[in-house]
Amino acid sequence: MTSMAKALASILAITVGAALAQTVQRSFSFGISVVHETIKVGSPIVVKVQLKNTSDHVIYRMGLPGWDVHGELVGFPPIVRDAQGNEPPLTKWGRLAFGRETPEDKSTLVLNEVLRVPMPPGEVMKTEIRLSDLYDLSVPGKYTVQVRYYDDENKEEVKSTTITVTVVP
Repeated sequence: MTSMAKALASILAITVGAALAQTVQRSFSFGISVVHETIKVGSPIVVKVQLKNTSDHVIYRMGLPGWDVHGELVGFPPIVRDAQGNEPPLTKWGRLAFGRETPEDKSTLVLNEVLRVPMPPGEVMKTEIRLSDLYDLSVPGKYTVQVRYYDDENKEEVKSTTITVTVVP
């Protein structure tokens, strides 16, 4: 091996090593899905969210007593974009849930029972987000959806994979 080849091999090894060192170990996995990828205008659009503790220790998540819906309120805010990359208009509930009320909304969303819920290793938490309650998706077209979740152990926001929902007339 020439000295140039050895130098390139060393640089490559250092670069790969640095990239591997930056891989963040998560204590959970989470994903999203929809029952139907094509939905008629006016039909409910529901995204299912699943969070699993994949670690060997207890982790914590947010929770609301008795709620298995409204994942947007228990730590899974969605990111919805139309084909042009724009966020669709929010409904009144969407504005309240995301703290973007207008003076016309004349309502305040108060969550005084948000809990920090322990999840033992292997436990799976399921919730759902009713996108059609949050966003005005009455315009036919393709919409991309991601869900955010905050990794408390690594102090960073994590995004799910992106799924596409097609709204038809």
